[in-house]
Amino acid sequence: MKKYAYLTFIIFSFSVALYFYSERHDKKTILYANRLLDRYIKDPASEKLYSLKKLKSLTNKNPRNVKVRSIYLNILLLEKHYTQGLEQIKIINKTSPVALSKLNECLLIERVGKEPRSCYQQAVKLFRAKRNHDNNYILALKFSQDPNFLSERYRLVNAGKITKEAENIIDMDKQTFLATFYP
Repeated sequence: MKKYAYLTFIIFSFSVALYFYSERHDKKTILYANRLLDRYIKDPASEKLYSLKKLKSLTNKNPRNVKVRSIYLNILLLEKHYTQGLEQIKIINKTSPVALSKLNECLLIERVGKEPRSCYQQAVKLFRAKRNHDNNYILALKFSQDPNFLSERYRLVNAGKITKEAENIIDMDKQTFLATFYP
């Protein structure tokens, strides 16, 4: 249960971050997408497909609306449609690259069985460009096999920027991490 709560938190944080990078904020469209998301969450499993199909259609009709696309992406990830989710996150990152979003793209690339190393290196560059040094930055360093991983981890732990729970997540090997967050 705890891992699902953490995954939901990651997805929610990702959605909130992407909202600010949307090129087009059509309020009615975003409100409709949020209603579909709400319906998806509350509906029984047998009716969730309706919301997913409607969100796919809404995304296709509003290809530049990152908020709508991110809501659709989140449902795809919850449904474990990782290949389709990867397609959506690549579109998002092509127009609005954000470090956390890029890290999630890399994880999805790896989850579907492709080589992600250069992707992780791009994520590290995005984290460094924004001076966004947190546990996600440390994960990007670790997964890219960056030689600065240990020293940066040590620095952030000593600065109190990484919690004990985050340290436990960072200490997971890559396969355990993927199995936990992208089962």
